[in-house]
Amino acid sequence: MQSLIIWLALGASLLSWGVCLALWVVYRRHREQAQAERDSLLGKMESLRKQLTELHSGTIGMGRRLQGVEGEIHKLQEHQQELTLQDPDRRLYSRAAKMVELGADVDELMSECELPKAEAELLISLRKGR
Repeated sequence: MQSLIIWLALGASLLSWGVCLALWVVYRRHREQAQAERDSLLGKMESLRKQLTELHSGTIGMGRRLQGVEGEIHKLQEHQQELTLQDPDRRLYSRAAKMVELGADVDELMSECELPKAEAELLISLRKGR
């Protein structure tokens, strides 16, 4: 009977060791998987950080270029305004063009801007074509 108890105790002990070993193996696998997932996520985060840095740099560069373009547009508008004011005929045609945009007819253009009928008709047809 004692030998049976010893064998049962030994079997229970071996079974306990087996369960502990199995649990330890499962724990190691989960730990390795968690470490692999962590490493993968860290790699993805680093990649996203680099992309964000590149986008930020590109945005800054694009902003600078836009400021330069705005400055050039402003200079061109000023130059165009100066040219318009220098030439009285251009002022006349600019005024006539604005009147056409506001809906003036041939007679109004002829009387207000002192344009010949053919020029007034041409201005109206050009503006309506746009």
